[in-house]
Amino acid sequence: MDLPGYGFAKAPKADRYRWQKMLDGYLIDRPALVQVLLLINELVGPTPLDVQTVEWLTHHDVALRPVATKADKVKSSRRGAGRNELAQGLGVAPGDVLWTSAAKGRGIPELRAELAAALRLNP
Repeated sequence: MDLPGYGFAKAPKADRYRWQKMLDGYLIDRPALVQVLLLINELVGPTPLDVQTVEWLTHHDVALRPVATKADKVKSSRRGAGRNELAQGLGVAPGDVLWTSAAKGRGIPELRAELAAALRLNP
């Protein structure tokens, strides 16, 4: 699922509460759910909502894979420090984050292979 702007939506409190309950059920009460990919813009780093999401998923024992997007936009001189900061902000090791760039195709084959394995699509 993709929830662009979810944390920033301008909506009545009752609607936001209803959304939260719907997401809780969707993510916790689904035996078929094998993994959540949390997409994080590498340029921005983890937002407070990203950190809260990691904590919430971890608390509920939901398998999680952080995926940093737009890796091609980060200057090479800043890449190492930025990756460490992003991982540290999420409370994970840098190796636990999959670093991707859709524009350059970096990390995409690895992401596809990981998804195929999680879904048991590999022979």
